[in-house]
Amino acid sequence: MTYRFYEHTSDLIIEGENKDFPSALADVASGMFTQIGGDEASDESSIKVEVSSGSKEGLVVALLTKIIAQCEIENFTPKSIEITSYDSRKFSITAIVRGEGKPAESIIKAVTYHELEVEEKEGSCRIKVLFDI
Repeated sequence: MTYRFYEHTSDLIIEGENKDFPSALADVASGMFTQIGGDEASDESSIKVEVSSGSKEGLVVALLTKIIAQCEIENFTPKSIEITSYDSRKFSITAIVRGEGKPAESIIKAVTYHELEVEEKEGSCRIKVLFDI
Protein backbone atom coordinates (compact mmCIF):
# COMPACT_ATOMS: atom_id res chain seq x y z
CA MET A 1 0.00 0.00 0.00
CA THR A 2 1.39 3.34 -1.06
CA TYR A 3 -0.19 6.75 -0.76
CA ARG A 4 1.22 10.25 -0.35
CA PHE A 5 -0.24 13.53 0.87
CA TYR A 6 0.62 16.75 -0.95
CA GLU A 7 0.39 20.22 0.52
CA HIS A 8 -2.25 22.45 -1.00
CA THR A 9 -3.44 25.90 0.02
CA SER A 10 -6.92 24.91 1.21
CA ASP A 11 -7.57 21.39 0.00
CA LEU A 12 -6.01 17.94 0.25
CA ILE A 13 -4.26 16.02 -2.51
CA ILE A 14 -3.70 12.27 -2.16
CA GLU A 15 -1.77 10.16 -4.64
CA GLY A 16 -1.92 6.38 -4.70
CA GLU A 17 0.45 4.18 -6.66
CA ASN A 18 0.32 0.43 -7.06
CA LYS A 19 0.48 -2.44 -9.58
CA ASP A 20 -2.93 -1.82 -11.18
CA PHE A 21 -5.94 0.53 -11.20
CA PRO A 22 -8.01 -1.17 -8.44
CA SER A 23 -4.99 -1.39 -6.12
CA ALA A 24 -4.02 2.25 -6.70
CA LEU A 25 -7.63 3.32 -6.11
CA ALA A 26 -7.69 1.34 -2.85
CA ASP A 27 -4.51 3.17 -1.83
CA VAL A 28 -6.13 6.57 -2.46
CA ALA A 29 -9.16 5.45 -0.43
CA SER A 30 -6.85 4.35 2.40
CA GLY A 31 -5.26 7.79 2.41
CA MET A 32 -8.72 9.34 2.52
CA PHE A 33 -9.64 7.10 5.48
CA THR A 34 -6.51 8.26 7.32
CA GLN A 35 -7.54 11.89 6.78
CA ILE A 36 -11.01 11.38 8.27
CA GLY A 37 -9.84 9.44 11.31
CA GLY A 38 -9.97 5.83 10.16
CA ASP A 39 -6.63 4.94 11.75
CA GLU A 40 -8.33 4.95 15.14
CA ALA A 41 -11.42 3.01 14.03
CA SER A 42 -12.02 -0.69 14.52
CA ASP A 43 -13.06 -2.91 11.61
CA GLU A 44 -16.12 -4.43 13.28
CA SER A 45 -18.62 -3.39 10.59
CA SER A 46 -18.68 -3.12 6.82
CA ILE A 47 -20.55 -1.42 4.01
CA LYS A 48 -20.77 -2.50 0.39
CA VAL A 49 -20.26 0.13 -2.28
CA GLU A 50 -21.03 -0.35 -5.99
CA VAL A 51 -20.52 2.30 -8.68
CA SER A 52 -20.11 2.65 -12.41
CA SER A 53 -19.11 5.50 -14.67
CA GLY A 54 -18.07 6.30 -18.24
CA SER A 55 -14.32 6.51 -17.56
CA LYS A 56 -11.62 5.57 -15.07
CA GLU A 57 -11.47 9.16 -13.85
CA GLY A 58 -15.23 9.13 -13.35
CA LEU A 59 -14.95 5.82 -11.52
CA VAL A 60 -12.41 7.30 -9.08
CA VAL A 61 -14.68 10.23 -8.27
CA ALA A 62 -17.83 8.06 -8.11
CA LEU A 63 -16.35 5.47 -5.74
CA LEU A 64 -14.74 7.93 -3.34
CA THR A 65 -17.83 10.18 -3.36
CA LYS A 66 -20.16 7.25 -2.64
CA ILE A 67 -17.94 6.09 0.24
CA ILE A 68 -18.01 9.59 1.76
CA ALA A 69 -21.81 9.78 1.37
CA GLN A 70 -22.41 6.31 2.86
CA CYS A 71 -20.15 7.11 5.81
CA GLU A 72 -22.10 10.31 6.54
CA ILE A 73 -25.50 8.64 6.11
CA GLU A 74 -24.63 5.65 8.31
CA ASN A 75 -22.36 7.44 10.86
CA PHE A 76 -19.54 5.16 9.79
CA THR A 77 -15.78 5.69 10.09
CA PRO A 78 -13.93 3.71 7.39
CA LYS A 79 -10.69 1.90 8.19
CA SER A 80 -9.91 -0.32 5.19
CA ILE A 81 -11.16 -1.20 1.73
CA GLU A 82 -11.22 -4.33 -0.38
CA ILE A 83 -12.02 -4.05 -4.07
CA THR A 84 -14.05 -7.21 -4.72
CA SER A 85 -14.78 -6.71 -8.43
CA TYR A 86 -13.66 -4.41 -11.23
CA ASP A 87 -14.79 -4.38 -14.85
CA SER A 88 -12.47 -2.25 -16.98
CA ARG A 89 -14.79 -2.32 -20.00
CA LYS A 90 -17.95 -1.27 -18.18
CA PHE A 91 -16.07 1.00 -15.75
CA SER A 92 -17.75 -0.56 -12.74
CA ILE A 93 -16.37 -1.44 -9.34
CA THR A 94 -17.60 -3.09 -6.14
CA ALA A 95 -15.85 -2.66 -2.81
CA ILE A 96 -16.27 -3.67 0.82
CA VAL A 97 -15.32 -0.91 3.25
CA ARG A 98 -14.59 -2.01 6.81
CA GLY A 99 -14.75 0.31 9.78
CA GLU A 100 -16.65 1.32 12.86
CA GLY A 101 -20.20 2.56 13.39
CA LYS A 102 -19.34 6.02 14.68
CA PRO A 103 -19.15 9.48 13.07
CA ALA A 104 -15.86 10.34 11.36
CA GLU A 105 -13.50 12.73 13.16
CA SER A 106 -12.97 14.93 10.08
CA ILE A 107 -15.15 15.54 7.07
CA ILE A 108 -14.21 15.62 3.42
CA LYS A 109 -16.70 17.83 1.57
CA ALA A 110 -16.10 16.59 -1.95
CA VAL A 111 -13.94 14.61 -4.35
CA THR A 112 -13.06 16.84 -7.31
CA TYR A 113 -12.09 16.40 -10.94
CA HIS A 114 -9.69 19.34 -10.53
CA GLU A 115 -6.10 18.06 -10.92
CA LEU A 116 -7.40 14.46 -11.11
CA GLU A 117 -4.85 12.17 -12.77
CA VAL A 118 -4.95 8.48 -13.68
CA GLU A 119 -1.70 7.32 -15.23
CA GLU A 120 -1.17 3.68 -16.18
CA LYS A 121 2.05 2.12 -17.38
CA GLU A 122 3.05 -1.49 -17.77
CA GLY A 123 2.79 -2.99 -14.29
CA SER A 124 1.84 0.20 -12.43
CA CYS A 125 -0.90 2.76 -11.96
CA ARG A 126 -0.81 6.17 -10.29
CA ILE A 127 -3.96 8.05 -9.23
CA LYS A 128 -3.87 11.62 -7.90
CA VAL A 129 -7.01 13.17 -6.39
CA LEU A 130 -7.81 16.61 -4.96
CA PHE A 131 -10.32 16.63 -2.10
CA ASP A 132 -12.27 19.65 -0.90
CA ILE A 133 -11.98 19.70 2.90
